Amino acid sequence: MDHNEALRKLEHLLTREADQAHEAASELEALISFLPSDRSRQLAELQAKASHKLAKESRELAQSVKEG
Repeated sequence: MDHNEALRKLEHLLTREADQAHEAASELEALISFLPSDRSRQLAELQAKASHKLAKESRELAQSVKEG
């Protein structure tokens, strides 16, 4: 594996991680209104927020790898 191939693989993995985190956040947001307790909804909201943050950071890293 050469340097360029390793960078493409890293970019691909970061992008895939971002997509998965975004999908998880979207699914959590869809479930929030169906959860039985305020505590459960609060935890789901926190996790959705964390997943959105992970998605954003992973996309930014993938972009910097691509540019770099």
